[in-house]
Amino acid sequence: MFARTLRRMRVFKRFARARRGSAAVEFALVLMPFFLLTFGLAEVAMIGFAQTSLDYAVTETARQIRTGQAQMGGVSEAQIEAQLCDELNNFIAMGCDGNLYLDVRRFASFTDASNGAQNPIQNNQFSDAGMGYQPGAASDIVVVRAYYRWQVLTPMFEPVFQNISGGQRILVSTMMFRNEPYA
Repeated sequence: MFARTLRRMRVFKRFARARRGSAAVEFALVLMPFFLLTFGLAEVAMIGFAQTSLDYAVTETARQIRTGQAQMGGVSEAQIEAQLCDELNNFIAMGCDGNLYLDVRRFASFTDASNGAQNPIQNNQFSDAGMGYQPGAASDIVVVRAYYRWQVLTPMFEPVFQNISGGQRILVSTMMFRNEPYA
């Protein structure tokens, strides 16, 4: 029995000293975490780039409302949404149909504007009910909110990045300002 145990120990020692195939084993051990890290980083970068694009589009589109060009020119909600979509697609191709939502509200004071913010995400669902288009008049306080429904690209990261069901994330951009006295 002692000889059999000694033989087994020799086999294990020989296996531990063997160097053939060690690079393949090490590569296999490192491969999965490397790809997880790479895909996770790419997903975060895409979401960040989409968020930055949305922020830029809201800033450029809200300028039309703030300066009174939209009100004086009779620009409709559909035209503002089309302009927002055009600005959004300057850097990255993002489908706007059914994914982009706009909410423009007029408030009596900045306090009302900060207290009147409604969360469109309820029970892991996005609802566009209650959104409207009220660009206000000269010197009115206006809040422009844009929501974009982003589909998480990597299924493995859906539980981490999604904030509504279905593997989707709602990106939000908000701008609050007082309209210029353009009248």
